[in-house]
Amino acid sequence: MRAAWADGRTERAPAAVRDLVVESGALARFSVDEGAGRIRFAFDPPSPGSSWPRWDRCLTFDRKPLYRVGSVCDTCELGLTLLDWPDDEAARIAARMRGRLADLDRIDTTLLAEWSPVLGELETGHYRALLLDLPLEPVAEPTRSWWYRRAAARAEEDGDDGTRPECDRPEDYWPGVAHFQLTAPVPGGRVPFTYGALLPSQPPEALDPAAFARHAAAVAAGERPAAVVLGWIDDRYVEALHEERWLVGAILDGHHRLAAYAAAGMPARVLLLARVGEESGADGGLEGLAEVAAAYGCTG
Repeated sequence: MRAAWADGRTERAPAAVRDLVVESGALARFSVDEGAGRIRFAFDPPSPGSSWPRWDRCLTFDRKPLYRVGSVCDTCELGLTLLDWPDDEAARIAARMRGRLADLDRIDTTLLAEWSPVLGELETGHYRALLLDLPLEPVAEPTRSWWYRRAAARAEEDGDDGTRPECDRPEDYWPGVAHFQLTAPVPGGRVPFTYGALLPSQPPEALDPAAFARHAAAVAAGERPAAVVLGWIDDRYVEALHEERWLVGAILDGHHRLAAYAAAGMPARVLLLARVGEESGADGGLEGLAEVAAAYGCTG
């Protein structure tokens, strides 16, 4: 920084993807230096006089909030709320990754190197890339969503009858948009309940029937087109009573592909990109990612 200042340089260095290491066909790691941060988590501006200047966060694209993600308090509920849809530029950036996604069966360094210009749009940091086959279902009713059904799981754990107060409405837990979720909690993990939800970055009603039909035909023919998701692991110890974990993701590209898999009743191939090792609210949670990879990692 001192050298740059002495030379009068003020321009930002170009983004670079480094340290590409493929651990298996379903798992790789890489780092983003000087990331543009166009897709990132950001804390909301503090309220005047607030004793907690950094509390609520949003998932943003080009500084435009897409989802409110809530606080980093690990004894609070995890809840996401749709705020707005990204501009068309988001879809154009994601489209630059589609060449190798048509029938993706493994991760390799060439693949990640090809996508370096797109990966450079992320925040600076360390990342994991996971190629997964996720059993997903579409959910459009709050009562069917894990956001609400987890309350019943807690009641069973506590030995309660599951009765909810009249003021406790399913829609209050709902992120405000139809989405995809795991058909069951992730099996075999340390945390009793690891739920999963993939949220859209474009209106579900805007899906193109022709594009859906094209991907449905590809899936029926045995191809495995992949969706790209920016995801993270979120650990909670709600009210210091209930330990639960979430795999959460925002769909960057592949809405039609996920819909085609769901319609066919087949696990959806998903390339999950997760930032790890930072106290930023986008912490990937290495233990949680390892559990997800063990349960759903693509075997080719």
